[in-house]
Amino acid sequence: MPKKVDHDERRRHIAEAVLRIAGRDGLDAATLRDVAAEAGMSLGAVQYYMRSKDEMLQYVVAYLGEHVTARIMAGVEAGPATVRGFLMSMATEMLPLDERRKAERRAGQAFGARAGAVPEMARSIREGRKWLHDRVAELITRAQRDGEAPDELDPEFEAAVLLALIEGLTAEIMLGVRDPDAALATVGYHVRRVLL
Repeated sequence: MPKKVDHDERRRHIAEAVLRIAGRDGLDAATLRDVAAEAGMSLGAVQYYMRSKDEMLQYVVAYLGEHVTARIMAGVEAGPATVRGFLMSMATEMLPLDERRKAERRAGQAFGARAGAVPEMARSIREGRKWLHDRVAELITRAQRDGEAPDELDPEFEAAVLLALIEGLTAEIMLGVRDPDAALATVGYHVRRVLL
């Protein structure tokens, strides 16, 4: 009887190989051949799922976004269902607090740099960032309705500030300027100032 192949699992396996290579050696090192070796697959098998490097990278950008979003939501479900809980769960997953998240952020930065030359990738990254910004703004609006945030706050600006803070702290962690615990504490300090 022929072995049944889970095609979605194979794509995820390839995506994980790309993330390992990009996080360790940079995105330029993630050639189809090197990804095949990292994944323990033949080059032909990888090309069956991803016909080109750009197609592979587009898939990995979407995979990474879904993966991080799922972890954020798992963190929210595990903690208190509050705006503060969501924002802190989001920051915990976005900041490079451990080796896995550092590799993901290195890969994400490399995808961002390459996106200028690949319009589909740029669109995917823009859509993901807009989705995140809109969710944060909605949460701040909800906190205002519930009396947990001052009415004078502008949710759109506050969402932009929080996400920019996380990006800046990410750079500081990656450069060794700030340690992960201090970065997370800085986000907590800002969130406490936004929410009553």
